[in-house]
Amino acid sequence: MPAVNPVRLRFQIEELMSFFSDPAAFHLRLKTLFELYANRALRFGSETGIRPLIPMYRLPAPVLRQLRIDLSRLVPNDPAGAQALVDELWEDEYYEIKQTAIMILSLLPMDSPEPILDRHREWLGQDLDPMLISDIFSTGMHQLQEKFPAAWEDFINTFLQSRDPEKTALGIRGLTEGLRNPKFQNLPAVFRLVSPFIREPEPELIRDLVHIIEILAQRSPTETGFFLRQTLSLSESPATQRIIKQSLNFFPPDIQADLKAAQR
Repeated sequence: MPAVNPVRLRFQIEELMSFFSDPAAFHLRLKTLFELYANRALRFGSETGIRPLIPMYRLPAPVLRQLRIDLSRLVPNDPAGAQALVDELWEDEYYEIKQTAIMILSLLPMDSPEPILDRHREWLGQDLDPMLISDIFSTGMHQLQEKFPAAWEDFINTFLQSRDPEKTALGIRGLTEGLRNPKFQNLPAVFRLVSPFIREPEPELIRDLVHIIEILAQRSPTETGFFLRQTLSLSESPATQRIIKQSLNFFPPDIQADLKAAQR
């Protein structure tokens, strides 16, 4: 992996952008660029986390950062070309090229939610690496979440209402990633959507439910503590008690004390 020279990188990506209107040529040159900066020496272990399910170039951060800067100039001026590029890049096997497809989709000017939703429905119906799922629900959906909040909520709710536990888990993950968007303030909508699953938890969802409580507690510990006390008053499930017990450390001492008292 060569060292990242910012001037050289900008030149390389400017050259790449000249092929923006030719998806196949752009795809080929993007692969060449990523191969140049790929970190082939990196191995997965204690420092790098769980081995992904998809091939990766393991690029240095400046490469994707500069790529986004340049794409953000071109995508709004050619939405149709950008969508063709999205579809071309998504067919690649490598994580960072699929990640680029998600990035381009997130930069589209959004007069209607449908072009975004159509692709997300198709992509989330595939067997995806968990990292890509997170990218779709975060990078891919934050603009949708901000401009068309009702469409975003309806989309998430289609997963939550499924009888398939794997799809339900996707819905919980979608809510969790939505909470990471600092511009999103509608916590009551999240409480409403997640409430039935915390009141009557399915065993396979417990980890995801604890995780969303953690993110909710980071956003608003007071509101989340109140929500959980209400949930305890409505639930007779021992699993609800266990979820809240596992979540106590996410809260300041006074709210922990209130939740412990509500469990008695």
